[in-house]
Amino acid sequence: MRYLNKIIFINSASVQYAEIELDGNVHLIGTQGVGKSTLLRAILFFYNANKTKLGIPKQKKGFDDYYFQYQNSYIIYEILKDNIPFCVLVYKVNGKVAFRFFNSEYKKELFIDNDNRAFESWDNIRNAFGRGIHYTNKIKSYEEYRRIIYGDNSGLKSEFKKYALVESKQYQNIPRTIQNVLLNTNLEAKFIKDTIINSINDEEFVIDIENYSKNHLRDFETQINDIKLWFKENRKGQIIVRIQADKITDKYRIYNFLKREKKELAYELAARIDFIESEKPILNSSFSKENNELSILSQKRENLIKTHRKREQDVVSDIKLITTELAKAKQKQTEYESQNIKDIIAKVSKKEALTIEQKTLGEEKNLLTAKFTEVNQKFEALISQIQNQKQEFTNTQNGEIVKIKSDFNENKSSIFDTYQKLINQIKEETQNDIDKANSVLEKVKETENKFKRDKAELKHKTFFLADIDKCKEDKKTLEKQISTSQIVIQNATNETKTIRKEWELDTKEIERNHKLSIEKENEKSEKLRLKIEKIENKIQQSKSSLYGWLNDNIDNWQNTIGKVIDEENVLFNTELNPKLIDSNSSTLFGIELNLNTLKNRVKSVKEYNQEIKDYKIKVIEIQNKIQQLNTNKEDNLLKLKTKFRKKLNNLKDIIAENEYSISQNKEKLKKNRIEINEWISKAKLEKEAILQKLENDIDEIASKKLKAEENLESIKKGIKRKINHKEKERNSEIKSFEESKIQKIYEINTSISENKLASDKRIQKLKKEQTSELNKKGADTERLNIIDNRLNNITNDLDYIKDIETIVIEYNKDKRELFDKVPQLKVDKISLEKKQTSMVDTHKIELNKFNTKYSKQVQFVKSIKSKIEEFENDLKELENFKVSDAFVSIQNHYDNPETIADFDKQKKATSLISEVNNKYYKSIDTFKELQQSTNAFLGNFDEHNVFKFKVKINTDSEFLNFASELKEFIEEDKIKEYEKRVNSRFANIIHLIGRETTELNSKQGEIEKIIRKINYDFLGKNFIEAIKSMEIKTLESSNSIVKLLIQIKEFNDENSLSLGESNLFTSSESNSKNQKAIDLLKQLVKELDKSKNSNLTLSESFDLQFRIIENDNDSGWVEKLSNVGSNGTDILVKAMINISLLNVFKVDASKKFKDFKLHCMMDEIGTLHPTNQKGILKFANERNILLINGSPTSQNATDYKYTYKLAKEQSKTNSKKYITKINRLVKKVNNKVLN
Repeated sequence: MRYLNKIIFINSASVQYAEIELDGNVHLIGTQGVGKSTLLRAILFFYNANKTKLGIPKQKKGFDDYYFQYQNSYIIYEILKDNIPFCVLVYKVNGKVAFRFFNSEYKKELFIDNDNRAFESWDNIRNAFGRGIHYTNKIKSYEEYRRIIYGDNSGLKSEFKKYALVESKQYQNIPRTIQNVLLNTNLEAKFIKDTIINSINDEEFVIDIENYSKNHLRDFETQINDIKLWFKENRKGQIIVRIQADKITDKYRIYNFLKREKKELAYELAARIDFIESEKPILNSSFSKENNELSILSQKRENLIKTHRKREQDVVSDIKLITTELAKAKQKQTEYESQNIKDIIAKVSKKEALTIEQKTLGEEKNLLTAKFTEVNQKFEALISQIQNQKQEFTNTQNGEIVKIKSDFNENKSSIFDTYQKLINQIKEETQNDIDKANSVLEKVKETENKFKRDKAELKHKTFFLADIDKCKEDKKTLEKQISTSQIVIQNATNETKTIRKEWELDTKEIERNHKLSIEKENEKSEKLRLKIEKIENKIQQSKSSLYGWLNDNIDNWQNTIGKVIDEENVLFNTELNPKLIDSNSSTLFGIELNLNTLKNRVKSVKEYNQEIKDYKIKVIEIQNKIQQLNTNKEDNLLKLKTKFRKKLNNLKDIIAENEYSISQNKEKLKKNRIEINEWISKAKLEKEAILQKLENDIDEIASKKLKAEENLESIKKGIKRKINHKEKERNSEIKSFEESKIQKIYEINTSISENKLASDKRIQKLKKEQTSELNKKGADTERLNIIDNRLNNITNDLDYIKDIETIVIEYNKDKRELFDKVPQLKVDKISLEKKQTSMVDTHKIELNKFNTKYSKQVQFVKSIKSKIEEFENDLKELENFKVSDAFVSIQNHYDNPETIADFDKQKKATSLISEVNNKYYKSIDTFKELQQSTNAFLGNFDEHNVFKFKVKINTDSEFLNFASELKEFIEEDKIKEYEKRVNSRFANIIHLIGRETTELNSKQGEIEKIIRKINYDFLGKNFIEAIKSMEIKTLESSNSIVKLLIQIKEFNDENSLSLGESNLFTSSESNSKNQKAIDLLKQLVKELDKSKNSNLTLSESFDLQFRIIENDNDSGWVEKLSNVGSNGTDILVKAMINISLLNVFKVDASKKFKDFKLHCMMDEIGTLHPTNQKGILKFANERNILLINGSPTSQNATDYKYTYKLAKEQSKTNSKKYITKINRLVKKVNNKVLN
């Protein structure tokens, strides 16, 4: 038996010294203020060690100051444990109460010296203990003290275990119940529930709702909402968060591409400047040399033109001379033709024939007139005389005519010579003007020909061909790069599909193997569970079955009947109603058996529990193995993920880089097309402009040519006018002479004609007379007349021939000297013209060759100059660029360039700088877009988001770091990890709540059983007549958290198989169920936030109500007892309930032993009727509980084992101080009373 046996006060409170026995019911009597409550509180302190729960009013001294006023103030509790005493010393150390246990009964001499004075210090007491009494170290903690007294040994030193009054980890309700009795505390359902629950098991099951609030469900709604964002679609079916995240990663990727491109451009720019610095001096030298060569070529060109012009001029002069001769011949020919030169020649050609005919006719006439000589002579003499006169006159006049003609010819020749000199002088004077005009005209013609050649060449010429070809080459390069990138993307995409398929197959294989392994282990676990359940059922039935009866009534039955009895059908059968007939008989149904050869086949409860424990260990091992399998599965899946994700990320980067390259190249291709079109348009415009200029130049040169021709013609006309004027003057003067000559000749010819006519008339008359005379003489006058007429005609013809014969002579001379030379002159002229043409053509060829060489040299010099200007522009642009922010962003790369394998020397620095600026500002815009996208994205989350996204970022590096982390987050598909984690967490929380709620409610049956026992106990052991009925019942919990937990448990029971498999964030049919569970968890979070409790105990899983019938008063079903009837009745009812509860608890509180006593203290018991006092004593003692009561007087001293009277008396040392004197009055010896 274990119990508190004695309490000793030494200089404690108002008591100098007192020993109070506590091994039975104790009654403390005395008037008010003598110290009854002080003693009761000191005894209560032994049980609860809680200074604040002793009922000391706040206005009074505290426990430490009141009970331990002096250095030598002590309270000693003596405890008996199986009749072996030990003590607890309570004293003050450094102002605070401390405890020590020592292995001895209380002995006064250990604390009081020979002078009857208490030892002043622990050192004195320790010395008094000597070596024979063992004592513990000082215990400062009240909690540690309680754990020692109540046997909660976890974490305690082994030396403290022997001081346990009770052995229970759930001891808290013992001191609480005892203090409630003393303090008459309002009786609440929770306390009763806790007492009942703690009586079931040492370790009360509680749900750590603070753990739910702070861990399991902490930020659960936020996490659910955070992950839902990655699956929530808008009306268009778009997932905004994913779009925002993709935009961030795209912008980050583009920003990095731009950064890399800027670096490459910086390297190219540095290479370009190095190239310029090395090439520029060479170009300057080359330009100077080639420019001098151009000047030399220009001078040679001018000399070639001059030489050709001089040679051509000589040929032109010869052609002009021939042309003049031909013109002269043509003029004379025209003059002769106008004189009918052919008729004249024909007539002159008849002269000889006419002369012969004249001679012949003269001879015939002489013959015809030979007979008539005289007549003939006479008339012939007369005729001859007339003819001679006529002839003489004619000759004279002809001589005059000849003279006139001769004078005319001389004058004409003189005039011709004079005027020819004047004409020649005019020609000589104007020849320079003609040469100049010809030179101008030739130059104009040459320029015109050049323009026409240029125009002809322009038709087949393409301007900016190099630029267009470069653009076309760039276009081909870009198209090739795009095609290559597309092929790379296609290959990477195909490879991605292959890898994903391989990943999927490997994942399925792992999951299949995992599923088979899990099913195998679950099968093992289920078999073990069934075994455990079977054994637990046996244990559960053990108390009411034959097994339990045998344990209670038959010693060593395992080695007798246990060896032959059927375990399954008999041993644990609850309906056999066994009875012991003959305790000394060792037969079985009258048959004696030798059982020594049989093995013991019956297990004890301990062995069954050990077997359960072993099975549970195996279950745990299986669960651990399942956990390990799950871990292995996750590890293998993670390895797969790492393996394939790395490949996929590389492929994704390749795809992204090539997609970016395609987009950039397409952009460049657009620009290239525009540039080509611009160059083509520019070339067309340039061609049109040059063509228009050539047209204008040709028109202008045509106008100049026309003016030059007009000028030349004008000069020629002026010369011709002058020459014509002189020729007119000459011709006029000649005409004047000629008219004078003609007039004179006419006059002479007239006189000759008149003379001839007169002579002819005279001769005719003479001839007629002759004829008449001859006729008369018989001559042939008719024939003679014919002959005479014919002779007259011949004479006239000969005379005419004589007159025109000089013209034929002049014609023959001109013919010989001029007309016969015309064919040769024409041939010579043609030859000269051909020679001129040949010279011009040769000159053109030479000039064209020279012009080509000259043009090439011009172009070469221009190209060098253009290159130098290009270099100068590049350097100038670089200097301007160096002061810009864009240069600062690439300066490090520019200052420390890397070698470029395929450096394009033709790419200008201006172009590179333009590209750098473009990339720089584009990167700024991209970064701004990245910031905007990031801010928009992070606006979806708060600081405590499940992904640990940093939502407050300000610096550029923070934005870039976040984008990098988000890129990694998306590429590694971490949302699936979080999704899986939250899914798992969701399932685990639901399962955990379901399991813990099930476990929390698992004791409901036992609780009901205990309540029935309590109610029965009230009825069976009620010794108080005033209390007619006391009853307790359970109800469903009104606790909102419990209600939600039950709903979640029900959900778990219905959906336990699908939890964790379905996704919280899908739109499947399970989504509504998941949403229901999520809503329940959200409500639970809200209720947990409202709750001030950290744990949810079993007592909160149900409600408890009381019903007290006191005489005619019925309290009805209530949850709290505060004032039941009168003050005495109230104290009585509460004490009865607390004692009953304490009894319920103490019965099962310590599983190892039950042989111990507890105390309950009741102050002012005098308010109870003596009958009720006796009843409450019996009520407590029946339950192995001792009562320590206090009242003013003793009315039934025989009901108590000890009665102590307390009184105040004046201190002998201090008249103002009163001390409490305690005297024991009666010690009752009664075996029926616990002693």
